[in-house]
Formats: sequence, C-alpha cells, structure tokens
Amino acid sequence: MLPTFWTRLVVAGALLATGATCALRSAPDAVLVIRKGGTYTGRYQSTSSGQACIRIATTEPVVLEGCELRGPGLLIDARAGGANLTVRNCRGYGEQPTTDNQARGRFLEINDGTHLLAERNYLDHTSGLLVYRWQGAGTAAQTITVRANQARNIDGRYRNGGGALVSFLQLNQVHGVEHIDISWNEVVNTPNHSLVEDNINLHNSSGTARSPLLVHHNYIQGAYPLPATAPKFTGSGITTDGDASSALTTTAYVEAYQNTVVSTCNAGMNIAAGHHNYFHHNRIITSGLLPDGSRLPATYAGTAVFNGYEKPGTVFFGNRMRSNTIGFVSWGRQSPYPNRHDLSTDACAPCTDTRHLPGPITLQTEAQEHASWQAQLRQAGQQVGLITSLARN
Repeated sequence: MLPTFWTRLVVAGALLATGATCALRSAPDAVLVIRKGGTYTGRYQSTSSGQACIRIATTEPVVLEGCELRGPGLLIDARAGGANLTVRNCRGYGEQPTTDNQARGRFLEINDGTHLLAERNYLDHTSGLLVYRWQGAGTAAQTITVRANQARNIDGRYRNGGGALVSFLQLNQVHGVEHIDISWNEVVNTPNHSLVEDNINLHNSSGTARSPLLVHHNYIQGAYPLPATAPKFTGSGITTDGDASSALTTTAYVEAYQNTVVSTCNAGMNIAAGHHNYFHHNRIITSGLLPDGSRLPATYAGTAVFNGYEKPGTVFFGNRMRSNTIGFVSWGRQSPYPNRHDLSTDACAPCTDTRHLPGPITLQTEAQEHASWQAQLRQAGQQVGLITSLARN
C-alpha cells in the first residue's frame, strides 16, 4: 500500500485526504474516482441515481476510512473487477431516487473482487451490500469479511411505488471461497419505512468443506411487505438461495449459528437451495405484530428446509437444522401451538432438537431479544457501528 499523507483539501465541496492528488478524478458517473491505492477519507455527495459517490478504478489496495457518503445512487462502486478494498468506519446515507423504477443505491457493490473488509460502518436507507463473483484466492488476505456494521432501513422502494428485491448483504455466484466471515452485524428495519427481501441472501455462493462460509452472531430485525399489512411477502432474515444446476455452483457449505432474527414476515431463516448447509443454535422470534399492536398477516414459518428450485438430489442434499430456539407467530396456524408455525409443516424433516418458546410471543419478547444480543456483544468485547473518535472528519 502507498504511504498515506493526510493533506486536507477542499475540492468541489468534498474534504479529501490522500497521498497523491493524481489518484483523484471526478467523472459523470462518480463524484470521486480513485485510480491509485492508498487511504482516503472525506465527505462525498452525489445528486443523481446514475452517479456514484466513489468509484474504485484500481486493483491496488484502497482503504476508505471515516468517509461520509450521501446520494440517491450507488455510494461505493467497485464493479470494475479486481478491487482490493477495505471500508471502515464510514457512514452511508441513501437518498430519494431521481429516476422512476429504481431503488436507492447500494452502500457498496463489488464485482470480481480480490479482498473485501467492510467493518464498523453505518448504513441508513441504502440498498445494502452486494458481492458479485470473486477473483480472490480465498486465503485470509483474499476473502470477504462483513463485520460489526450497523444498518437501519434497508430500502428497495421506488419513488413511484413498488420496489426492488434488495438485501443488507447478498453474495451472488461467490463459489468455493474460504475464510468468509459475516458476523456481529446489527440490522434493524422499520415497517413501512424500509423494503428488504432476505436480509442476508446467499445466492449460488459457497464456502468449502474445510472452511465453511460463516454467518454468525448477527442481529436482524424486520422484513416486511409494503405496506406492512399486505397479505403476501417472500423475504426473510437469512436464506440460502439460487437456481444453479450443479453441486459446484449452488449454495453450499454455509454454517449459520448464534444469529438472532426478530420480526420477519414470511420466514426467519430458510435453507431453500444447495447442499451441506448447517443452521444451528439460532434464535428466531416473531410476535406477528406491528408496533401499534395490529397483526402482520404475511408471517408464515420460523424456518424450513425445502428444495425451492426443485433441483435433483445431486444438487440439493445434506442440509441440517439443529438446536434452534423458535417462537414464531403465524395467525391461524398450529405448529406446535395455536397461532404458531415454528417449523414449516412438511418442510422441516432435517430440523432437530428445536426449542419451542412458550407463549405468548409479544412485542416485549422481541425487545428482550435485542437487549440479550447487545449483552452478548458486550460480553464478547465487540463493538458494532461507528467508532466515534474515528468517525469525525
């Protein structure tokens, strides 16, 4: 990495810090284009859905530290291929789209990257993070880590009604990559002020038998249709997904454990694709109620293991659910108690040793889950979101 010289310059209203001014460019599609490795900070704001705040145009290591990013479009664009990117202690604010039939931009999109560390960032009304394919070797230095971020209201809504299927984090076609770690993230979505599909969606993506793709100790609250009282919804907290036709390209070797998933319509955690996926010791709690006490009609089941894409036994096999704690209200159903559907009927044969919380499951029950997760965070010596002393520009 190039040495960093913290020279403060005001350029087009943005506060910049970089080791070489030749590394910085502006372009119609980005407020700032980074063409050389180094550490960068500052405030960058775009005004168009078609303009990113920052575009990475180098394969040299780039660190974005303490940045503030605002705009209706993509905040960090690392789609050129080969990006070696660390994003730490940055704030990202999605704004109203300037184009119809388009959601607010993602906080970060990286295609064919070689290294991604996204940690202790704050996301507000963005379309989350997308990792599409991977060029890195899967070593500890060339893998994907998304850790200790704080997100509020993942928002796929269009300005003219309707919306896109977005996630806090989606991995798409990331095949056989070792050392992936998705942990200690806190995601809170508010009904009617957000639109998220699966908060964490693992689509045709995999770790390995030796080094599973780890999803652990995350707190996920909220996944609702729009409006929240609509009768149908297909999202969830965490889901393995994908229509790949071979064992090598489907979602596989995912281990999800010690996650807390609260107040999600449709489902809490699903294994809907792939092989050798193992979900265990998670907590899935849904009261089936909005904050004002009215019912959510689109809740379905706490968890399920099902062949969502009807693939052959050579693609969908070897999946397990074990020792999860569930209290999932689904009005009118009875599994195992009235108005409950903890385990999806006829879709949970591999679900064993489930602990069914006694009723009633209430809004207070949900609130206690958040408090309990925060206590785990402190016990583990973890900190989520911005480090205030580093976030000041």
